[in-house]
Amino acid sequence: MHPNEVRSLARRGTLVMWMASSLALTACGDADLEAASTQDVVVVEQSGALEVEGLVADRRIIVYLTGSQSLYAVQDGKPTMIAQRSGAPSVSPDGREVVYAKLPDSWKAGDEVTRTELHVYNVKNGKDDKLTSGHDDQDPSWTPDGKRILFQSKKRSGLSSFWSVKANGKDLDQLTNAGCTRTNDPAFVPTPASSTGVQWAPNDRRIIVYFTSQTSDSEVRVMSFNQNLGVASAYSLGKGTSPKWTERGTVTFLRTVNGGSVEVEVSVQ
Repeated sequence: MHPNEVRSLARRGTLVMWMASSLALTACGDADLEAASTQDVVVVEQSGALEVEGLVADRRIIVYLTGSQSLYAVQDGKPTMIAQRSGAPSVSPDGREVVYAKLPDSWKAGDEVTRTELHVYNVKNGKDDKLTSGHDDQDPSWTPDGKRILFQSKKRSGLSSFWSVKANGKDLDQLTNAGCTRTNDPAFVPTPASSTGVQWAPNDRRIIVYFTSQTSDSEVRVMSFNQNLGVASAYSLGKGTSPKWTERGTVTFLRTVNGGSVEVEVSVQ
């Protein structure tokens, strides 16, 4: 269903948004434990959590990624390194698992990124399971019910598309562009700009928003899902960047108008 309300708001000096980390752009650290600092933190994400000093925490776990691509989990004040050469962590709704994308162990800073795989880390027992392999799977995020993981891949089908899989690696499903052969196909659904990920709607609504490019041609996109995570609708809100959900359940994003930046607020259902 398309938005039923659009209005422009006053320009703001700062717009805070969640951004996932790039797997390819920073050097990798060594195996030694790194100290956490707000300068080191590249990405932190936990839905519905409290943001403090660059870290995001809820009552169960803190997860952060350092500038050298090392992923840590913190419980009871004790940091544990989950993995090196990693990126885009997402904590499950119950706080028990963390899904993340990982580069091959053989990858070194400066190497071309040709393959990434998804892993799931169990916070309680410290077990790390490989979820996918052999492709360029990236930017994973848990569905609101915690039953499946949404991610993106280009190598699997030849076109960058949304996919989903259960946390045990079963029931892999291509959600978009299954019948497309070109990006100019009328049914083609673009994926988010590199390393920006998606944002799920609050209150467990099965709707995501994202933007498609870091350039002026970027679109803000909306996608809603049914109970089985099939795509119910996918459409554009027009040109813009930096979408985020508000406490009211609306979406705000930035749009360039007459050389200036304005904030637009949209109601989606």
